[in-house]
Amino acid sequence: MISIQMNQWNPAIAGLALIAITGATTPAFAQTPAAVPSLVGQCREAKVSTPLFTQRSSTSGTVSLLATAQKVTLAENAVTNGFILVSTPLNKGYVQAVNLRACTGVQPPTPGDKGLCRRVTQPLGLAIRQAPNTTSAIVGGAELNSQVFVTTNPATSQTAADGRIWVQIAKPTAGWVSNGFMNAPGSNLVYCK
Repeated sequence: MISIQMNQWNPAIAGLALIAITGATTPAFAQTPAAVPSLVGQCREAKVSTPLFTQRSSTSGTVSLLATAQKVTLAENAVTNGFILVSTPLNKGYVQAVNLRACTGVQPPTPGDKGLCRRVTQPLGLAIRQAPNTTSAIVGGAELNSQVFVTTNPATSQTAADGRIWVQIAKPTAGWVSNGFMNAPGSNLVYCK
């Protein structure tokens, strides 16, 4: 017979020890909590003009300066030491999480979005532009493997004089992304599974 003094143990550890010893099933209080949704790929914008740092420290070098209301894409799931990794269409770095807010006008996907979902396959990610051309203002970005939502199915697209195919998207930021070039193998977007 095994004797354990339960009052010296953390109650959760004591419960696990009791299960291991007796072979009892897992009690309801010890069940795994529901999965937390991923933050990676979500849109945020700067509350104020704020630096994008090379490391999780305000004393590290800066990559660039984010303008007020500039959109970024979250590149990790947690804030560590007050900083979170984000990306813009041109840069990647750390920003103080307190200087970010949810993007305005961006709604979470709804069940009706299923046929509109596309996954980014371009390794460098995609710049989201205000209009379907390379000189238009950048209004956001989408990282590799993140989801974007086109405005229609089939997608609304335009082919530029240089052969670049532009696709109109509604989320994470409304605008246009390049889906590659005519007569070139592959594309920058594929259907979500």
